[in-house]
Amino acid sequence: MSDSAFIQAVASESGLLAEHPQLADPAVLELLEQFYGLKGTLVRIPTEKDETFRLRDGDETYLVKISAPDEDPVIVHLQTACMEHLERAAPELPVQRLVRSLGGEPQILIPAPAGAFDRVLRVMRFLPGDLLANQDASAGQLRLVGSSLARLGIALQDFDHPRANRLLLWDLKHFHRMRPLLEYVEDQEKRSLAEDIFDQFDEKVVPLLSTLTSQVVHGDFSPFNVLVNPSTPDYVTGIIDFGDVVRTPLIFDISVTMANLLGADPASPWEHALHVMNGYRSIHPLPGQELEALIVSAQARLLLRALITQWRASQLPQRRDYLLSHSKPDWDRLASTAAAPAPELSFTP
Repeated sequence: MSDSAFIQAVASESGLLAEHPQLADPAVLELLEQFYGLKGTLVRIPTEKDETFRLRDGDETYLVKISAPDEDPVIVHLQTACMEHLERAAPELPVQRLVRSLGGEPQILIPAPAGAFDRVLRVMRFLPGDLLANQDASAGQLRLVGSSLARLGIALQDFDHPRANRLLLWDLKHFHRMRPLLEYVEDQEKRSLAEDIFDQFDEKVVPLLSTLTSQVVHGDFSPFNVLVNPSTPDYVTGIIDFGDVVRTPLIFDISVTMANLLGADPASPWEHALHVMNGYRSIHPLPGQELEALIVSAQARLLLRALITQWRASQLPQRRDYLLSHSKPDWDRLASTAAAPAPELSFTP
């Protein structure tokens, strides 16, 4: 399969190629009462793929998710099973908890009149806290973010699922096959920057792919999926959104968090990301070979987000301006990171 065809196949399985009609709020409330005995007020939360709501029922608040009709319910079950595993194996971790249906099920299949699959309804406890993305975190707090990710990874070491090896567009083990996305980058300066990152990935990461430590990971431990409270000792109070769970090299899980922090301070673009990395290493040391690959893969992850946004803008012309406006900060941060000296790392023997 050509790389271009591969991108189409992975994007399709990742649920990024189509937009779907939304369920009306009254229909969602009817399902919640029928299967969970819940009533209340719904507030829709914008998301990339599924339909997500906040439900207030008396003094209780819940998060409600309904999968898209082109997402295989077995993939949703992978996410559900991962959350159930963490509840059993690491109850001390602040992972979002599933609410069981009246029949004791962690998820409910909803027949879909259109689409390839039935839809999946899930209800979760709504976690309090502020998004890390909205915080000006200190060095110590960022290290706590990294150590929380390390503990999450350790808790998932013995988790497996029949669809853990799913195809996911965001999975960096496929990054070297994403070069065709460069054709959607018209600016020559941006394209040169992207080509350099692809070249570094090909040189320093691809030869290691078969040897890197791999397991099921969260896949999207970004500042938008981490809840924090500066008044608590552990800082991280919530870990949400397991929609990108996948089996992949472990360092690619850290790459997500680091990528979201690269260039946060243009004067020192690596600083915030390295605090997270060092917090991770304090709990789970990384060998030198994987550490070097991590530095490249963090940049690759940020580039991948920019490229996918550019590509989706071409696929969804009605959202082109919106999508391109969101990709500009990523290109700016990539440029400032590339212009800075590469970080000097200390290696674990």
